[in-house]
Amino acid sequence: MTRTSLEKSLRRTVLVACTVALASILGLSAPSIPAQGATASTTAESSEPVYPSASPNSESEDDDTILIPSVTSQEGKMYLAVTDTAIDDVDSQKIMDAVREAVDGQNAKILLGVDKKPNNLKGASQLVRGMLMFGDSDALSDDWLENGKTKGYVGEGWIAVGVMLPESPDGQVEVFVDPGRNVRETETGSKDKILDAGTKHFEAGDYTAGISAVAISTTENLRAPLDKKIAMGIVFGVLLLIVAVLVFVGLRQKRRKDVQAAAKKRLKQAEGWEASIQKDLNALRRTPTTAVDTQASNRSTRTLKEIQVQRELALAENGAVGADVQDAIVEGNISEKQARQLEGQAEHLGLLRRAVELARSLTGTAGNSVKSWNQIIEQHRGGLQLLVQLIDHDGAAGLQVVPQIRTAIVTHTDALDQMHERAKAKPGLQAAAQLLEDLWVLRDELDSLIDLALSQAEAAQIKVDAKLEEQLFAFLPREGAKPNDPISVLRVFAPVGGQK
Repeated sequence: MTRTSLEKSLRRTVLVACTVALASILGLSAPSIPAQGATASTTAESSEPVYPSASPNSESEDDDTILIPSVTSQEGKMYLAVTDTAIDDVDSQKIMDAVREAVDGQNAKILLGVDKKPNNLKGASQLVRGMLMFGDSDALSDDWLENGKTKGYVGEGWIAVGVMLPESPDGQVEVFVDPGRNVRETETGSKDKILDAGTKHFEAGDYTAGISAVAISTTENLRAPLDKKIAMGIVFGVLLLIVAVLVFVGLRQKRRKDVQAAAKKRLKQAEGWEASIQKDLNALRRTPTTAVDTQASNRSTRTLKEIQVQRELALAENGAVGADVQDAIVEGNISEKQARQLEGQAEHLGLLRRAVELARSLTGTAGNSVKSWNQIIEQHRGGLQLLVQLIDHDGAAGLQVVPQIRTAIVTHTDALDQMHERAKAKPGLQAAAQLLEDLWVLRDELDSLIDLALSQAEAAQIKVDAKLEEQLFAFLPREGAKPNDPISVLRVFAPVGGQK
């Protein structure tokens, strides 16, 4: 409860000045909907001051005290304030339970005060004004000093309701409703419905039901717009949702287009791989192989034998393109897994074709055998030149592998010159296999030196030209086969990985 009287003589002087100024405010009628109960006379709501206009003496101080109810119950947007004198006549919990659902659907906050005669108030309207001015809610408008008299004292988004119970059971209940500035009637005559809502309950002496009916009628007949912050939040949320939906739809459409484009690309590639397989199979059929001595045990001979075996197997399987893959190509709906399978078959068959051509050429049965030998030798010389470029980099002279590289450049160059002469003599099958073995051993040493040089340069943080680094890496076995590098192709078919 809030007590507005002064307790000591020191405060009495201040009270005189304050009450004179506030008396006119408390007596003003609400400008929006000054709704008074139909059973109460209009003269009861006079503009006479509620508070004493003169300093009360000590004997009359308690008699002139005015009590303003504090909020005793609050749930959601409903605030209920009941004075001590009226607390025994109403059941606050039943009121809150009765109006809970109705209040949830209302944007406005409702401040409902209940008092009982006798008191120093001049009716329900002054009860409302007292709660606004001295109560513990935020219902009073922020600019009440400047605009209260013309625009009302109830803040936006609030509805203040006062119920004054009679002193005796046969007395009349007064009801007053003061809506905020932005609160509007749902239809003409809504204020009368609010005033009449609890009449039958009040006449029956059921104040709890009557107050509940007034509160519910207030939510039904007065409407406030959604709070600006909440409204902006909802608008912003809706906009975000719209943007999210648009983005989702856009991404989904893009994904669909990407999937369709990828499917078309995959189908086109699959058709190309299938054509490549058939082309390589036809080439294998036209390229016979030379019988290899199976008693020889060096790596080159065993590799040439393996190439021959795989050729015969590929021809027997006719490319091994599965019926399901062929059907998928015809239907234009080949999966990624089927495409990878087909790509792998095309790549392997292409390397096999290249290996068969090399095997036939290197064994001296083809007219361009010298060209194939020269290709191996020149590829090796190119690797030596790349190592020369590497050790010429700033700081590379200190690498541990440099002495080995310098020695290899000399020894390998001499060995390549001698092997070139051997190749020009068009060696027979056994001699060709041995020449290939000697070149292969040199290549192993070259690859080992390149690997060491790159590792040590990285550890020493020597900045190697990107193109040079790429060319050096291409020599290493782990980089796979290159069509213009015969040794790298033969490695694919060499026993035990082809390294030894």
